[in-house]
Amino acid sequence: MNTALMVGKQVLTALISLAFVGYLARKLGVSVWGELQASLAVTGMIAVVAGIGVRGYLAREVAVRPDLGAEHVGSALAIRGGMGALLLAVTAIVACFMTSSLGAVLIAIAAASQVATLLYTTIYLAFEAHERLKFIAYSELAARLFVIALAMGLLALGGGVIAAAVALAFGNVLQCVLSWYFLRAHFYRPVLRLGVKELLRIARLAVPIGLVGALLMALQQADRVLLNALANEREVGLYSAAWVLSEQFRLLPDVFLGAAFAAAVRLHTNDQRGFGELYKNCMVAALLLGLPLAAGTTLLAPDVIDLVYGSRAGYAPAAGVLPLLMMQVPLAFAFQVASLPLLAARREGMLVKILFGALVVNVVVDVALIPIWGAKGSAYGAMSATTLTLAGCVWQSWRWVRLVPVRQILAMVLATALMTVAAYGARMIGGMWIAIAVGTASYAGLALALRAVSLDDLRLLLRRQPPASLPPQPVQGGSPASVPPRSLAGRGTESVPPPPLTPEEISKLSSRSSSGGGPTQETRRARPSAENMERETLSPSSVRPRPAASTT
Repeated sequence: MNTALMVGKQVLTALISLAFVGYLARKLGVSVWGELQASLAVTGMIAVVAGIGVRGYLAREVAVRPDLGAEHVGSALAIRGGMGALLLAVTAIVACFMTSSLGAVLIAIAAASQVATLLYTTIYLAFEAHERLKFIAYSELAARLFVIALAMGLLALGGGVIAAAVALAFGNVLQCVLSWYFLRAHFYRPVLRLGVKELLRIARLAVPIGLVGALLMALQQADRVLLNALANEREVGLYSAAWVLSEQFRLLPDVFLGAAFAAAVRLHTNDQRGFGELYKNCMVAALLLGLPLAAGTTLLAPDVIDLVYGSRAGYAPAAGVLPLLMMQVPLAFAFQVASLPLLAARREGMLVKILFGALVVNVVVDVALIPIWGAKGSAYGAMSATTLTLAGCVWQSWRWVRLVPVRQILAMVLATALMTVAAYGARMIGGMWIAIAVGTASYAGLALALRAVSLDDLRLLLRRQPPASLPPQPVQGGSPASVPPRSLAGRGTESVPPPPLTPEEISKLSSRSSSGGGPTQETRRARPSAENMERETLSPSSVRPRPAASTT
């Protein structure tokens, strides 16, 4: 349910965003659009440094101990909000002396916007840890519609790029307010019980995972920053025109991993078999979506650029950049899944080494190729970095990668190739929309016919339900069947009785008692513990029929 909801949200917001981005880019022009994107890239990198990984670190802790969510969210808000406000304020002041007047104003507005982003993404960790992702969908959709209405209204009244930047900032503020409301109304009020010394300790512990986030953001934004430094705003605008489109697709794996991250962390600790099943399903989903998206958009790149940005706005050269970025989509999908075991096992140090090496390669390729090919050279740098990060994560998590059936991967590749041929013919006959219809229908049929995926796999992926409540913690020293009282948001504390015995268990107990054995010991073995109940709820293998026992 979480996954289906977030996929639907992402598709809807992507369509809305593409329409709005096309309108905004045409209205501003290539160079001004590039300057707006450069300001967002600079403040985005500073925001990641300000967050120093606290969100990722505490998200993992909340996933393991949801009962400490209020305290962890409060600590994260204090650290990220304080550090973010300080560093982004310094960035805005420095920009006044380092850039043009328009650039300085845009960076100041973007800095204020990023503070709000730091706060609402911190609140999201509670929704993700408790697997209630619908509140993320609600706040994002409401904020996106508000931004579009406000920006179009301001532009219609004669406002320029500053009006658009202000609209984006107000949208982030609204998203922050809505997220806070949902957190208070449905979960808890964040509390700050820790002193400065303890907050600094959390910040220090979060540095490894913070470096992962910082390097990922640097890889995401470095190309536009280097383009702005080594080329000009026009090249930034062309690259950003293609990048914004590809980014809408690259957010899809965040949907699957956001829905699965909390369960993955728990399964990796408590149920390795269940984690392997979840990993395999996520990797299959990543490739199943990524391969056709890359192939189809690469084929239709000129049509897509013309549809979104128009033929008279000067964005036509972006059609040469878009295929290079879209080819990275399946690689980025697979990387996010391949990195999951490293994060769950707290091996951020290895991930930092992989990402740092990729960033160095990205910068070197950009410096060499941007002066020659401009935006295309930057896209080649991004391609080299994405390939290197995937190769490193696959190498480090090979134990889990080998669980993905090679036959399924080959079937997906063949289905994608045949789909591309069919879509190419349809495009030659009827244009882009006919090609999309033929490609979508043919890929769905080919994927099922070649057994790249089954209907049961799709149901498992889209219908995984969140736990009914916070996972109970076993009472230390008690029996495995002991389940402590739990606290539900807005309902106080209630006692949770153990699950009732089935007729078969009652029959077993009766026969056991009559043969001289006491029922108490058997009852303890028959009733599942709270920990095992949680495993069975979260394990993907518990949702599908279990295979027959092996005879080997």
